[in-house]
Amino acid sequence: MPPAASGDLLSAATRAPGDPARRSDQPVLKDGIRLRRLTRWQAEDMREDIADLAAESVAGTPGEAYHDRGDFLHRLAVIAHRPGFALLVAETTVLVGCAFGFPVGPDGSGRRGFDGTLQEIIHRLTSRARFVVLTQVVAHPHAQHRDIARRLQQRLLIDLHSCLGVTLLHPADQAGQAAFSSWGWQNMGEVVGLPGAVAPCVLTLSVEGLALARR
Repeated sequence: MPPAASGDLLSAATRAPGDPARRSDQPVLKDGIRLRRLTRWQAEDMREDIADLAAESVAGTPGEAYHDRGDFLHRLAVIAHRPGFALLVAETTVLVGCAFGFPVGPDGSGRRGFDGTLQEIIHRLTSRARFVVLTQVVAHPHAQHRDIARRLQQRLLIDLHSCLGVTLLHPADQAGQAAFSSWGWQNMGEVVGLPGAVAPCVLTLSVEGLALARR
């Protein structure tokens, strides 16, 4: 697969923290949420269900304007071919969340093209040469969505042996920025120099940030 442009890495907005918890026809989440890592082939088999969850999670919110089901499926297909790609799902009796991304580091990955530019920017901002690009974090629109998202993103960083997560958002996506902020992400502002029609907002999440977000 060719290197992804910044548009392929822009995260779609999720439900903003202050939005209504759920509609009457949505299942109430109980205890016993489990996290499961999928292989590329399992991710392919579940991609329609994951896309349905992503669409439901932004329906009726200000972030809906920045989410398109077709774009989501395209982004998942592109990222699934990245070295080190990982996708986690959160489940009860139904799918309630997912997160996926890939590592960028000093081991030879991410040295050319878009990845190399992003690596230089993140190293300049954080002094970290290795990080995980979390291309998507989706949580069911329920009161527990913050906990689901935090558990998913923490587990993904652990599985990919990284202390820093990075995500890119459209600068006008205020709902998405508010949601990620509620999960402990720090907004580093708009960053120029990456290819694409807009200068994305770069948000970072450190292990320390995860600990603070749980308080």
